Amino acid sequence: MIVSSKFMLLKELKVLQSLENEEIDSLARVVDFHKMSKGMPIYQENGEIEHVYILFKGIIKLGMKTVGEREIIRGIIHPGEIFGENIFAGKFRKEFAVSLEEVHVFSIPLHYFQELIQSNVDFRQQIIEMMMLNVSKLQKRIHNFMYLNAQKRIVNFLKGLTETIGQQLANGEYLVKHNLNHLAIANSTDTSRQTVARVLNELKANSIISYSDRRPSRIIVKSLASLT
Repeated sequence: MIVSSKFMLLKELKVLQSLENEEIDSLARVVDFHKMSKGMPIYQENGEIEHVYILFKGIIKLGMKTVGEREIIRGIIHPGEIFGENIFAGKFRKEFAVSLEEVHVFSIPLHYFQELIQSNVDFRQQIIEMMMLNVSKLQKRIHNFMYLNAQKRIVNFLKGLTETIGQQLANGEYLVKHNLNHLAIANSTDTSRQTVARVLNELKANSIISYSDRRPSRIIVKSLASLT
């Protein structure tokens, strides 16, 4: 992809709004643009940190493996978000990143990302706030695990997806195209695949959500107020 095309795409991203045009132009000259199919790793757990990434299209999951190779999902990345930005916790990744569908990703060389943070105070503050928000999300997840039952955790997760990526339809309902299977939702909510299936079926039976058995990754949420 030529520099001018990358400049136009980067210019659209809200996460880069604190950068001047000259900085975005310089960034366009050093970033790489990748198209990756479903299931492809962006980076591996314990791999050396060499790039920071911005997701332009698609969905990516961040996770880690525990003893026994159980997978824990630490976060879901949606278009316009920076990920792999925690460059202050050592030289190696503490998580993996994998595409959940075809994705378009910008990769920023680590040294250039560090230069941007050092030279642009507003951008540095934005990244710090983003990292603090991620810590807050983790604390909330721990709180939910301690004080909410499995059903509440799954419902809260679905509500969060609706608020983040839900497309409001003309009738007031929301279309949520999440592309997560039951196991991925279970790993995100510290529950089991069977519990996720049961809760979603109950929500569907109570007309709170609807979805096709052939396309369960596309959910219609009747209203946000119903997800309580």
